[in-house]
Amino acid sequence: MRRLAGLMLLPVAVWAQQPPKQVPTSVPSISSKSNAAVKTPSQILDENRNSIAVIVAAGNTSLKLGTGFFIGSTGLLLTNFHVVEGMDLVGVKVPGRNEVLWAKKATGFDLDNDLVLLEVETTSTRPVSLGDSDQARVGEQIVVVGNPEGLEQTVSNGLLSGVRELDGRKLFQISAPISEGSSGSPVFNSHGDVIAVVVSSLESGQNLNFAVPINYAKPLLSATTEEEISALPKRSHTNTEPGNGNAPSTPAADPAKLAVQAMSKLADQIRACERSSVFTPAKEKKLNFYYRAHSDAPTDVRLDVKASDSLVAPYQGIMEFSVHFGVSPCLRANDEATCSPDRPPFSKTTRYRYFYRIDSSTVQLDYRTYFDDQQQKWLLRQGKSDACWDRVGNQ
Repeated sequence: MRRLAGLMLLPVAVWAQQPPKQVPTSVPSISSKSNAAVKTPSQILDENRNSIAVIVAAGNTSLKLGTGFFIGSTGLLLTNFHVVEGMDLVGVKVPGRNEVLWAKKATGFDLDNDLVLLEVETTSTRPVSLGDSDQARVGEQIVVVGNPEGLEQTVSNGLLSGVRELDGRKLFQISAPISEGSSGSPVFNSHGDVIAVVVSSLESGQNLNFAVPINYAKPLLSATTEEEISALPKRSHTNTEPGNGNAPSTPAADPAKLAVQAMSKLADQIRACERSSVFTPAKEKKLNFYYRAHSDAPTDVRLDVKASDSLVAPYQGIMEFSVHFGVSPCLRANDEATCSPDRPPFSKTTRYRYFYRIDSSTVQLDYRTYFDDQQQKWLLRQGKSDACWDRVGNQ
C-alpha cells in the first residue's frame, strides 16, 4: 500500500487553472436506477467497442501502454495521468480503425486522483455512458474492458470489493483481474455505465486492484484551458528514491544499485547469446536446396536504469543492442560450406530497444521495440520469438 499511496496521493502542487475537485452530486433517482436493464459483459463490450482505445505514449527513452475511453464532447479521452506523464508523443488506436489518432494537448488533469483528459485529433467518437460512483455499492457486479499487455478489448468481471478512503478521497477496490496496460480502463456497472477508472494494483496481493471513482473525473469536463502534454507537471517521487531510511544505506540495500546490478547481469547474458543458424527447405521442389537463416551475436549492448511510474515495479530498465541477420541459399542442409557464394544473401542489421520492469533484483521483460529504417522511428515489436535475447529476462 506504500507504493499505491506514493503513486497517487502525495501532496503535489496542482495546476493553477485546474477546476476544483468537488465531486458532483447530480445522480439518477434510485427508482430509475432500479428500472435500468441489467446487461451481460458481452452486451457491455458490444456497446462500447468504439469508445475504448489503446494508448501508446512515447518519450526519449521510454514507452508506456495504457487504456483510455472517450467521454463527454467529441475527442475527449480520459485516462490515468501516469500513462502520459513525462511523455512527448501520445498515439491512440481505436479498434476497427486502421489509422492512429494523436493526442497533443490535455484539457484538464487531477494529480491527486491520477486522472487526465486528453484532446484527441478526431471528429467521430462515441462516448461511454457515465454513471454516478456515489451510488455504487460494495458487492455489486462490475465489468472492466481494457488492453492489458496491449491485448485489445480484454473483458474481465468481478465485484466492487470495497470502498477505501485515503486522505479524504475515495478509492474503489475491485476484484476484476488487471495487468500492465490496463491503466485508464473503464469500470462498468451491471447497467453499462462507467463508475470508475482503473488506476493500480498491489503487487503483494492477489486481485487487490483499485480504481478511481468516476465522479472525480467529471469536473475535468468543465475545464477550458489547454496544456501541451509535454509541458504537463511531474509528480514527486520521493518515496522511490534510495537512501530515504533512517539507517545508512549500503550497496546491497540500495534499490537503485540493485536495479543497475540486475540490468548489468542481463546485459552480460544478452552479450553471451551466440550466433545461430536455421536451415529451411526451399518451397521450390529442387533436390537438396535449402535456405540458411542466421543471426549474429548482439553487438553494441547498452543499458539504462531510471525511476518508474509502473504500478508493479519502482524502476525501469532499458536495454539497447543491434543484431545482424542474413539469409543465404544453400545446396545442402547441415553443411554451410555449400552455400552459394555467387548469389548475394539477404543482409540487414536491426537496432532493438527493450524495456524491463525491475523490482529489487527481479527483472521482467515488459515491451519490445525496434527501429524501422523506412519510417525512421521506433515501433512496437509484437509476436513470439525464440531468439536468445528475447528469452533473457522473460523466463
